[in-house]
Amino acid sequence: MTLEITRENIRQVERVTSRKRKQFRPIILWLVPILGLLFAFSVIPIFASFYLSFFDYEFLQPLTFVGLKNYVYAFETDPTFVKTIGNTFYYGLVSVPLGMALALVIAQFIHSRTYFKSLFRTAFFMSYIMPAAAIALIWSFIFQASQFGLLNAILGYVGIPAQPWLNSARHVIPAIIIIGIWRSLGYNLVLFLAGLANVPGEFYEAAKIDGANAWQMFWKITLPLLSPTFLFLAVTGSIGALQLFDIPYIMTRGAGGPENASRMVVMWVQKVGFQEFRMGYASALAFIFFALVLVLTLIQLRYLRSRWDY
Repeated sequence: MTLEITRENIRQVERVTSRKRKQFRPIILWLVPILGLLFAFSVIPIFASFYLSFFDYEFLQPLTFVGLKNYVYAFETDPTFVKTIGNTFYYGLVSVPLGMALALVIAQFIHSRTYFKSLFRTAFFMSYIMPAAAIALIWSFIFQASQFGLLNAILGYVGIPAQPWLNSARHVIPAIIIIGIWRSLGYNLVLFLAGLANVPGEFYEAAKIDGANAWQMFWKITLPLLSPTFLFLAVTGSIGALQLFDIPYIMTRGAGGPENASRMVVMWVQKVGFQEFRMGYASALAFIFFALVLVLTLIQLRYLRSRWDY
């Protein structure tokens, strides 16, 4: 009897497994073309680019193997690449923390309000979904170098002379940082509001009973419980900031600003690869930059996970 029951159970399991396998086949059929496109347009180009980084290659020219020469040339002979790395990390390391701090302050204010929360979220999020070309045109007018620029006109009312924002090597990166903070404000704000909504109100009530003030509750309760949001925004925001291309390219018309003061790494890779047609060297630059971003991301993950370990 036991043997018959066991065999029947085995047959039932086989029937269920066969049924699930048949149900799974349509999913595989749908995934095959998607994975095929992903492999063709993402995976293959990545390996092809890494392969080309060891060659001296121009369009319609034969490959010439140079080994690590492209990588050495980037740091020893190409001062523009080193400058673009400085510009890019200057922009990322300033704009991301300041943008997160400003978004958290505004999110805390909106979260404490009773009415119009949805209106505030929508209004701030509009900056994030605006096209880059529109943002560049609007802020080009704001940062116009003459006294007719909106920002210079405002500064003129308080006695500050007009500043050459986009035409000055000293002012152009701070101007782009302001744009970056404004552009990412809505995205950061929405995520911080979602994080604040998930903080249990009982924690604040217990802290009030214990005599904690607003700053102590913010530092001891709000910040630790927002640690996953901080980690996500810091990592994704840094990666996005370091890949900045559209805003400085449009605002400086691809010239990189005065003395390459606003030329970012991605802008230089684009110029080397698609204007100078040095595809091998451009591939090497891309992988050097990828390694730098990867190291920075790993440092952020390690530090923030240990810093907010609760």
